[in-house]
Amino acid sequence: MRQQWWTIGKQHMNEVAGENGHTLTWKRLPRKSKDHALVFEGTCGDCGATVEIGNGWSSCATIRNARDEACSGPGTAVLTQVEQERASELFAEAVGEYVQDLKDAGVTFARPKEPFRNPLAPKSECGLMSRDGYTCNRRLNKRGTHNMSGVGSGPDHVGTHPDDDFTMPFSDDDLLLA
Repeated sequence: MRQQWWTIGKQHMNEVAGENGHTLTWKRLPRKSKDHALVFEGTCGDCGATVEIGNGWSSCATIRNARDEACSGPGTAVLTQVEQERASELFAEAVGEYVQDLKDAGVTFARPKEPFRNPLAPKSECGLMSRDGYTCNRRLNKRGTHNMSGVGSGPDHVGTHPDDDFTMPFSDDDLLLA
């Protein structure tokens, strides 16, 4: 029987993290729908270092990286939490100071108002993009719209993403503005 990518990925990451002294416990992270990719997170039971894996990739979004850093030993997970909270506070403080400096300098930002159309979309298709990167591939009618009238006519837009094979519905509220 062929092994699934997540089994192979977790085995490989267990070996990599094990070389650094980590013992990972795995959990599947929640996803928005069945069409979204699976992601698993491994957390070291001793020090709290993490790593996330997906189909063909791995990442670390916390203060301690289980792939590259040595385990600091049993009972140090609470230190990881303290470090993570302090790093978040420092980041928020730095962003706050930056935003205040922009206000003091009189810099204002214009909010985008128009939906963004993918320039690579064929002219015969809608081409509007969602904030998640999906491009609507519905055909346009003579009036240049694809909106259907009536209740139960389906989602406003249906599109594909360049990174996967899934088709995803999205509404006008999810459009990317530019």
